Amino acid sequence: KVTHKPNGYFIAPEGEERIGDVSNVVFSNGWIADDDGKVYIYYASSDTRMHVATSSINQLVDYVINSPEDKFTSAETVKSISRLVQQNQQFL
Repeated sequence: KVTHKPNGYFIAPEGEERIGDVSNVVFSNGWIADDDGKVYIYYASSDTRMHVATSSINQLVDYVINSPEDKFTSAETVKSISRLVQQNQQFL
């Protein structure tokens, strides 16, 4: 059962991750969670390099629960993200 559908990319290429055999592409190869809740996300970029990103179970759950659903148009997605940013200004 799907309970949440977060908006946007989970991982998107940045900097040198954009350059390689197949440019501007990243894909996850899997992840490992430690007993302390730390998560290692293994991914590759542009069919050229391997990487690992770190997060936590709590951050990932927060992302899934609190990211709005994709609106499928640029204008509606921008509005949705802008509302989210405005709501979070108080925490900065």
